[in-house]
Amino acid sequence: MKAFLLIGLAALLMACAPVISKDSLKTADPAFTFQMLARDPDSYRGKHILVGGKILATHSKEGETWVEVLQKPLGWRQEPKDTDESYGRFLVRFPGFADPAVYAAGKKITLLGEVEGKKVQRLNEMDYPYPVLLPREHHLWRPEDEGGRFHFGIGVGVGVYR
Repeated sequence: MKAFLLIGLAALLMACAPVISKDSLKTADPAFTFQMLARDPDSYRGKHILVGGKILATHSKEGETWVEVLQKPLGWRQEPKDTDESYGRFLVRFPGFADPAVYAAGKKITLLGEVEGKKVQRLNEMDYPYPVLLPREHHLWRPEDEGGRFHFGIGVGVGVYR
């Protein structure tokens, strides 16, 4: 019985762990916020930042893939929160090919990225200065990962889970 409890506790702790490794997190200054980055991306070149949000679009080009993300505040597991709060948009430049079907619009992403500067692009009828990040480590959230759901049961159950 003790072994079962220890295995269950270990699984619970691993499920609740942050998704970005401690080694990567050591490279980011926790006082460096997205609001600071959004004001002047070029002045933070080379710095690392932990950010996340909802993917809006993915565009593959020769040798690289650009992912546009709407920034969202992160929760305790580093998961982007489901909220209307956002401090803007940013671009992630993946070297090589990142499949747009995998990095699809609507998915949540968390990343530890290095600031490359900014890229000005049209957003509706204005020029928008997107901070550009090169990912050091990232995590795409699956729908079943969201919300930190925890299920525990003994016996037989019947039901439909979304």
